Amino acid sequence: MPEHLNFPLRTLRDPGPPVEIRCSCDDFWSVAQQHAMLQLYARIVQHQPGRIDLSRHCPRVIPPDPLPDPSWPAPRCKDPKGHWTDIEPQLRAEYHGVVVRYSSRAQRIAGAYARIFLEDFEHGKPEHLGRFYWAGLAAFASKQVAFTIQNKLLLFFGPATLAALGKGNLWLYNDALPWHYAWALCPPSVRLCAQRRNAPDLHPVVLDNLSRQEWAAEVLPNLPWNFDHKTATLGQPIGQLRWAPLMGKAIEAWGAFEAEDRPSKKRSIAMKHLWAMARHEQGEVLQGLIYGNPRFRREIELGRLSGMPPLSYMPFISFQMQLSFSASEYVDDPEWRSDAPPGIRIDNYHERMDWIRDSAEQYHKLMSGACRKRLLAELRILADHDD
Repeated sequence: MPEHLNFPLRTLRDPGPPVEIRCSCDDFWSVAQQHAMLQLYARIVQHQPGRIDLSRHCPRVIPPDPLPDPSWPAPRCKDPKGHWTDIEPQLRAEYHGVVVRYSSRAQRIAGAYARIFLEDFEHGKPEHLGRFYWAGLAAFASKQVAFTIQNKLLLFFGPATLAALGKGNLWLYNDALPWHYAWALCPPSVRLCAQRRNAPDLHPVVLDNLSRQEWAAEVLPNLPWNFDHKTATLGQPIGQLRWAPLMGKAIEAWGAFEAEDRPSKKRSIAMKHLWAMARHEQGEVLQGLIYGNPRFRREIELGRLSGMPPLSYMPFISFQMQLSFSASEYVDDPEWRSDAPPGIRIDNYHERMDWIRDSAEQYHKLMSGACRKRLLAELRILADHDD
């Protein structure tokens, strides 16, 4: 066992003084994965600084479906004559069971990313604020997913798009956030254990919790994938949330950031980390997870070809493709948003990455200048959100 994996743990079944144990790499990744899953539902956080709360008295951490938000308008659709009408009770229940669940979860994920960026968690280090640069941008992106999912037409006319948004958002998070938390917990352990992360080796309680999540049986054997960034070629699955090459590059940047004292150099390293994470996110995770789905690709192609709906009475499935650097859905100020290029083929990796690069540069501009204080305030709103 790695001798430096040495943390005081306390349990709630047998409260008492902390007992020091030496953790294996499997225990280390179990702690990180459980932390990520615990962010997915509302709870009262109780912890002591510098200690890991690995409670096992209640193994199920996945909450029941959330109740619908009363502020949302009643979902409606167009009938064959083009008139708006309330949906049938059965479809209304499906709306509340799927759309509300996906959107609520995406909002929680946005909050988890924001807290990681802000170093606002039990092992965060405010003196290293900025090392998890990608997480700040990911918080705004997940918030945008939450609002997009609320587009009622997706449930009726874009079911594959709705499923892709829900699945991609959840499983990117399950892959990415444990890497961040693990680094905050113990960088030497990440260096030692990075290539030992493997879902089947998690503690049985943690693996059970992970396996209960939506699409787990389908996703875990495949995610992440081998991926050639230059040719946008998807290779064979790596699977089981294991280490992937582009993720390795993102990890290297964390150490470089912490070792650097010059502010300008730290900002440069942060952007290199962000770009490595973006390539991992979009290539090694999402390209195989959602963008290869034929139904999803057909639906987004229909959305791109806005003048060619398949039926005269079918409303065009559209939503404003904007990433706003705020806690709200959209903003009017062009400085605080990144709009998708007209006609973008979002399933095309290189076209998608061009937009992400533009978004990242705008985010970096705001974070590096006079707008930084306001941007951090927007992330604070996301971090404090809980429904």
